[in-house]
Amino acid sequence: MSKKLVTYFSRKGNNYVGGNIVNLPVRNTEVIAKKIQKIIECDLFQIETVKSYPEDYTETTNIAKDELNKNLRPDLKKLINNFELIINNLN
Repeated sequence: MSKKLVTYFSRKGNNYVGGNIVNLPVRNTEVIAKKIQKIIECDLFQIETVKSYPEDYTETTNIAKDELNKNLRPDLKKLINNFELIINNLN
């Protein structure tokens, strides 16, 4: 195991792209995280929340805005430790 880690949070599914809501099986954040992983040869960790966000894009953005405005942080499925360098690639 490497002592370097790239973390990312990326929601698959319905997303806003070019003025339309489209289904994306892989989001840009995940693509970029994997590119960084290759360049610096490190481990990769997808941040996942205990409670999943809705499939509906508008519902999800409303929840995200509320969390941001209230400075809330969702519970995570797994926590990470024992790394010297962690690069957060959050969307």
